[in-house]
Amino acid sequence: MMMSKSRRNKRKRRKSKKNNKRQVKSDVSRKDKIIALIAIVIIFILAAVAAYYYSLSKAGLQLF
Repeated sequence: MMMSKSRRNKRKRRKSKKNNKRQVKSDVSRKDKIIALIAIVIIFILAAVAAYYYSLSKAGLQLF
C-alpha cells in the first residue's frame, strides 16, 4: 500500500519538528565552560591534597 502524498508530507513535518526539539542550543558560552572545567579541576586537586595531608596526619607524622 502506498501512502498518500499529503500523509507523507505530514509525517515529514512531524519528524522534522521532533528533530528540532532535540537540537536546543545551550546558552552557556565557551568561556564559561572553560572556567567551569578549570574550577572543577582545582577543586579536585585541593580535595586530593587535603586527603593526602589528612592521611599523613592520621599516620602520626607532623606536617608543619
